[in-house]
Amino acid sequence: MSVSVRPSGAARTAHLRLIENRSLYVRYLRWRLSRPEDVEDAYQDFCLKVLRHHDAPDDGAQAEAWLQCVLRSTLIDHYRRRASRRRGEEAYAREPRADRDEPEAEAVPLCRCVPLALQRLRDDHADLIRRIDLEEEPRAGVAAEQGVTLNHLGVRLHRARRALKARIAEICATCGDGRFVECDC
Repeated sequence: MSVSVRPSGAARTAHLRLIENRSLYVRYLRWRLSRPEDVEDAYQDFCLKVLRHHDAPDDGAQAEAWLQCVLRSTLIDHYRRRASRRRGEEAYAREPRADRDEPEAEAVPLCRCVPLALQRLRDDHADLIRRIDLEEEPRAGVAAEQGVTLNHLGVRLHRARRALKARIAEICATCGDGRFVECDC
């Protein structure tokens, strides 16, 4: 059973104007935006803003002026989002990356505290940490093998990591603070 809601007079007027003047609004946006998908996205944003605004003017001239203001603000919002996205892409491009030609950095060997702490964990916790964190097995495969959901496996892994952290802190105060590189054991 579907229920239809009748819009108020002002909302009905705005809705009708959106339908009647679609080509004008799209032309306005097309003239200012170069990509057709940007035009459609901006027009959809414009329609949503108009339809969500319940106290739109009901008078014809006022309604049209209000719609033009909403259209301009939608276009400005689009420009701002695009500029923000561009700044993010430029910042990402400036991030240093390891070139594929460079040899991989040598892995920092684990201090003796971590293997010792792993030995002191329950077998199921140690197994999860070895398989998922150290051997990098896919979680989905481990979950299927153990007959649990991914969420349940995530909970088990969280508990195992928390237990490992506690065992490391019992063994070595330096490693317990997360300063594995400084550990001299």
